[in-house]
Amino acid sequence: MEAKKDNKYISIPIEGGESEQSADRSDEKEPKEIYVEQLQRLQAEFANYRRRTEKEKESLSTFIKGNFIAQLLPILDDLDLLVKHHEEDHQCPIEAIQLIIQKLKKILFDEGLESIDALDQTFNPDIHEAIAVEEVEEPKKDGVVLEEWQKGYQFHGSLLRPSRVKVAKLKAMEESD
Repeated sequence: MEAKKDNKYISIPIEGGESEQSADRSDEKEPKEIYVEQLQRLQAEFANYRRRTEKEKESLSTFIKGNFIAQLLPILDDLDLLVKHHEEDHQCPIEAIQLIIQKLKKILFDEGLESIDALDQTFNPDIHEAIAVEEVEEPKKDGVVLEEWQKGYQFHGSLLRPSRVKVAKLKAMEESD
């Protein structure tokens, strides 16, 4: 019960008032409980952050793929026209094919694709894959790429596919008795 004294309230304990005070103290949390709750909140926030960034990453990836595919559509159109033209007169002009390849390469190289020069270069196992070896007698040709069977490519400096090549190997000298 509260009594008014000089326009201020004062608290007058009633029977069992001590249990009320102990109940107030039980509402106060121990530091351990506070830390656990903060940790749980942080874990939940981090899980939400991870889900949100994954969604954003997927969305960005889809957007980038869409833009890239849109750049390839004119090449698809050109190929369709080439097939249609071939069906009409059963000829396929090589110049048309070369122009389509040139368009495709321009799009890919503009996006960061780089071709690997292999022919007449020293064999490098990081970017070349030796498919065959040919013995040579000239010492300066030892370890040099003689033929490129499949072009290799890098994308922004990362290897996509190694060049498949034939490499020269110095012919072993036969010992004379």
